[in-house]
Amino acid sequence: MGGDGPEWTGVVSERLRCCVCDGSTDDAEDYVLIELTAEFSGARQWLGAHAEHLNSVLAEGFSVEVHQM
Repeated sequence: MGGDGPEWTGVVSERLRCCVCDGSTDDAEDYVLIELTAEFSGARQWLGAHAEHLNSVLAEGFSVEVHQM
């Protein structure tokens, strides 16, 4: 990223592309990082997304909100 924006400090080394639109999330203010786990194997998978795009594919009653920390 760089520049004047906030520095990425997530659990992965860099922002991931949006798993819904495959677009860059470098400058997205609504970036979310999702962790999927497999209970029996301990496997972990990380997905990045624009919150707006994620909300467009979630089942009714589910939504993502972004809060600036």
